[in-house]
Amino acid sequence: MASHGQKLLLRIQSSEGTKRVEVSENTTIDALLRIVAETFNLAPDATTWRLFQDRSKTTQLFSSARTVKQSGLKHGDLLYLDILAGGRMDVDDTKSPLEMARRRTNSSFGSAVSLPGVERDSSATPLNSSMMSESGRYYTESAPAQSDVAEDEVDQSLWTQDGSIQRPKDERLCKHGPSGKCLYCIPIEPFDESYLQSREPPIKHMSFHSYIRKLTSGANKGKFAALNETSCRIKPGCTTHLPWPEGICTKCQPSAVTLNRQRYRHVDNISFENADLVERFLDHYRRTGLQRIGFLYGKYEQHKDVPLGIRATVAAIYEPPQVDSENGVMLQEDTHAEVVDCVAMKLGLRRVGWIFTDLLAEDVRKGTVKYLRNKDTYFLTAEECITAAFFQSQHPNPCKLSKSGQFGSKFVTVVVTGDKDSQIHFEGYQVSNQCMSLVRDSCLVPTYDAPDLAYVRESSTAQYVPDVFYKEKDKYGNEVTSVARPLPVEYAIVDVPASMPKEPHYTFRSTQVTKGKQAFPVENRLDQNQDIMTLIKYVSQFSKAQLVDAMSDFHLLVFMATLESVTLQDEDLDILVAAIQERSSEILDAWMTNSTFWTTVKTMAGSESGKRSSVDQGPSTSWRATNGHQSDSSEVDSNEWNCPHCTFVNTGPRDACEVCGLPPSMS
Repeated sequence: MASHGQKLLLRIQSSEGTKRVEVSENTTIDALLRIVAETFNLAPDATTWRLFQDRSKTTQLFSSARTVKQSGLKHGDLLYLDILAGGRMDVDDTKSPLEMARRRTNSSFGSAVSLPGVERDSSATPLNSSMMSESGRYYTESAPAQSDVAEDEVDQSLWTQDGSIQRPKDERLCKHGPSGKCLYCIPIEPFDESYLQSREPPIKHMSFHSYIRKLTSGANKGKFAALNETSCRIKPGCTTHLPWPEGICTKCQPSAVTLNRQRYRHVDNISFENADLVERFLDHYRRTGLQRIGFLYGKYEQHKDVPLGIRATVAAIYEPPQVDSENGVMLQEDTHAEVVDCVAMKLGLRRVGWIFTDLLAEDVRKGTVKYLRNKDTYFLTAEECITAAFFQSQHPNPCKLSKSGQFGSKFVTVVVTGDKDSQIHFEGYQVSNQCMSLVRDSCLVPTYDAPDLAYVRESSTAQYVPDVFYKEKDKYGNEVTSVARPLPVEYAIVDVPASMPKEPHYTFRSTQVTKGKQAFPVENRLDQNQDIMTLIKYVSQFSKAQLVDAMSDFHLLVFMATLESVTLQDEDLDILVAAIQERSSEILDAWMTNSTFWTTVKTMAGSESGKRSSVDQGPSTSWRATNGHQSDSSEVDSNEWNCPHCTFVNTGPRDACEVCGLPPSMS
């Protein structure tokens, strides 16, 4: 802290409360960040936390020699601290993962993320890329050492494989014996272009590990190979001149960027385990006509159809809080995001992508939808590309060849839209690493009137933006370089095939036992209610033998983990997960008998049922009395009747079904 200058008191607001720090007006921003780190017991380098000047978290304070006064900070100003996962140094290892997840506040959606759909309202506000970069990971020179990088299991497995493509002996061209090898049958490298193009269908992009093998092949064995993220920001800490916009030099100025089509992809295939998984997600659109967004939970596995390929296998779709309409979706803050991730982790799953619908009915009677996305229109809009880049920046891919310890992302995007036959179709994508960098550094925004065009910001007093170019062919076939204002988003798109296996697999088996029964409601849907009574009614539909499969439902497990009225402890969740994964009715029965959580849930459900019965009994009795159908209470209470609308078994006299609210008579 500087020893001279006027003293200032700054308030720092975080998810755990507000603290005050005292600085001088001559204190540098670099010193201020060190004071904040010490006050909140954070990591000394600001790679896992960020400090903002505004509540919307668009104006970040970067480490620099600029003073507090020069940054416009005044006495009593409120600053906003955003702590990313792993940012705190005082994490209590004695706390259980689920308890720690409940304590942390999710920072994925500090602001709502807008994603307009097919027919965009002219009054809709374009997506602000500054908001999009709010939760992006910022890479700095203080990167972890390569030996400290913990890569994903699938990457570790692929590193141990040779990757060479074996070829059989060609009876016409090979002139050697069975043990020999020649030019026509020698194994070829996994990045061989002629081999990739000869496949049926051709492999458009080589896998990421094939790309790494290409970099590390040759005489030097990749001695000088390095994977570097594109940076579009001024390097902080330059003391030879005044900070931007008063000054800039070649040392801190970011280089111009020339966009190239990415030749590789981090994920080579997206596979949904079964059709029931996507049908449950599409059910919302079919009933309401509204678009929907969901997060894909699954795992990354080796994809045998592509040399050294990786497949994202989807086991569940979680639907976050959102405001949906016929032509778009706006995501809202999800306070349960970390708890959902914790539940998925215990099940051996992780967040691998996101999915959204872009459907417009063509013929309601036939169930057909319009063919909107094609080579003559667009495959992804600029706004969707920016959103995908935002999510990919939140889920970076750990890589030991990168200086930052991270390179690209395995996070995938799935669009549900119409195909050329007007049938519902799934298309998978990723955006390039260059696009991720442009969005992360708040350089890319969508255009207002052309969905297939993005626009690179121009430099301003608040932000320096380097020149961004792309190459295209003119009408004479010459390759020309153009400034990316505007930018066709096709330069940023990497397509990833999406499919389903011939033999369906079920990580969650509830859909197999709920056919003909009431399925457990999906979270955050306005037309579906999740509460304790709904949970008890759902469970009561099944026999003891079916119950373990009925409990194998991701939406149900998330609901129990996020209940506020009664807390599901880690021990309870671990036993329940073990019962589901081992498909053991004995473990589940013991859990339901001994679990304090389940006992409390049943007690609360019984209490709630009694309250509802007392409220419903009065009007029902009086209505029957006025119609001359008053009967003895003991006889009435023993009567059961099936609702003709939803088939729910109601007990006692009621004017309406307890579940659907419709009268008992069809007339």
